Amino acid sequence: MNGSAAEREVLIIIDPQIDFCPGGALAVPGGDEIVPTVNRLARDFPHVILTQDWHPPGHRSFASAHPGRRAFEIIEVDYGAQTLWPDHCVQGTKGAAF
Repeated sequence: MNGSAAEREVLIIIDPQIDFCPGGALAVPGGDEIVPTVNRLARDFPHVILTQDWHPPGHRSFASAHPGRRAFEIIEVDYGAQTLWPDHCVQGTKGAAF
């Protein structure tokens, strides 16, 4: 293989989106506090990959897609137990943005 190990290093950042920060639809306490660290780390890697939670409106994992159900209830579906989430990271919305 050509290239040094350092040139092949990758930082993978999982779903750093607005809806997972305080005030977002599915906020993680202190979720925004990682942003400065992530930004600092990203400068030290030749490659940075960001994943994005990206749901269509009315996604079947959303409680709103199941009349009479509430967020965080668990229902049985064909593949097993499904937690019903509040609508979050909907395609094209501010909450889905980085």
